[in-house]
Parts: sequence; structure tokens; C-alpha cells
Amino acid sequence: MSAGALIYCFDTEQVQYHACTNFAISLIKKNLNLPVTVVTNEQTKEHIRGQDQILLIEQKKGNRRFYNGNAVPWYNADRTEAYEHSPYDTTLLLDSDYFVYTNNLLQLLSSDEEFLLYQDAYDLTDRKSFDYQTMSVIPMVWATVIVFKKCEKSKQIFEMVKHIKSNYSYFCNLYRIQFSNYRNDYAFAMALNQLFPEEKRHLIPGSMSMLPADTEVTKIDEHGLTFKFDKYINFIEGHDVHVYNKEIKFNV
Repeated sequence: MSAGALIYCFDTEQVQYHACTNFAISLIKKNLNLPVTVVTNEQTKEHIRGQDQILLIEQKKGNRRFYNGNAVPWYNADRTEAYEHSPYDTTLLLDSDYFVYTNNLLQLLSSDEEFLLYQDAYDLTDRKSFDYQTMSVIPMVWATVIVFKKCEKSKQIFEMVKHIKSNYSYFCNLYRIQFSNYRNDYAFAMALNQLFPEEKRHLIPGSMSMLPADTEVTKIDEHGLTFKFDKYINFIEGHDVHVYNKEIKFNV
């Protein structure tokens, strides 16, 4: 049975996502010892380093997000195809800015559960920036880290996510989601609620550690990262973390 990591990466004029992706790959190799497949486009392909496989696609366009006060392209709509794109029996689907400093995720890959993701996130600046309970009538989940097996249950979930994406405005109104742009986190939350409304087995115990976008990462390498917020400086070592700030100078 094969296992590996899957990352989606598409550069834009504003953000060079390949820099995060290359660093993420190096940590996956170091701490998880897993093969990595990157789904990308022809433009970004030339900058990807350290991967085992490249899958070239033409990314879906049209979605946008705010970046430095401006609406910019947000290429996040292809993760609905991860079930088909993954070459592995068990897949660790990661955001390109999720950095694994431990081997903790290997426990999830060896679990008997067929589909897993986080529901809770912890703001490392202790501001509760990721508390979105009032933004919808169901709890949001995080598509940042997903473990899935090639099985009927996972296939059913991804098919439902595709259906929701195709009818996103309808489902957002149904669940009173106050976020008009397509977002995988809400799409997966709605899909799981549609298919398994009472089931909690798909939730990863604990909270995912997060650094908000306004947090400055002053140093980052294979051992950990140093971040600055307000007048405080902190260091993370031996702890997996999702970093929202993409303007990072990598010391590798």
C-alpha cells in the first residue's frame, strides 16, 4: 500500500507560492520520509524542487481573495480533484504553507480511519483570529491538512465537494456562510454535514497551530521558525505549523 504527500502550487503575480512549496517538500522529506507529488501548471513547474512527481494541469480561474488590500487571483479550486490526482493509496493532502517539523502526521497515515482533517485551529499569537463560529450555522473545518484513503467513503466526500462547488452560492445560503468566494474549508464542512451529519470520526484530535498573515516570520529553516508580533518575538521548534504570511525569506 503506497502513501505520499500531495501539494497544489500555482504562482501568481503577487505571490511566488513555489518558495513555500519547495520548503514544505524539504520538511516532508526530512521528517516524514514520504514521496511528494506536486500539482502545478507549466509556468510554475520550472521553479519546483525536490518533488518525486509533477502533475501538470491548467488551474481553474475566477476565484479571488484580498491580499495587501487588493483582490488578487486565488487558485484554490482544483483540490476537489485530489482523489483523482493522487497516485497514492493513502494521501496526505497539504497546503503549500503547512510546514511539518515533526513526524506526527505519520500516525494519521497509519490510522484505520479513511478520511481525516482538523476542525479546530489555534492562533499562536493568542488572539483567536481563526474563530469563525459566527460565520455559518455549522463549524468550519480546515482543508489545510487532509488524510484520505482511496476508498468509497473518500470518493463520496470529494464528489460531494465538487457538487457543492458547482452550486456554491446555494449551499452558502443554506448554511448561512458569510464568505462569498469559494473556500475549500467550507466546501468540505458542508460536504461532511450533508453526508455524515452526526459523525465525528473524521476529525483530527487537537488543534492545528496557525500563524496569522500579519505575523512577521523573521527567520525560518529546517529546525524551526522565529516570528514577531507586536513587540514580542517567539520561536517554534518541533511543532507543525500553518503560516499565513507568504512573504517569507527562507534560510535554506
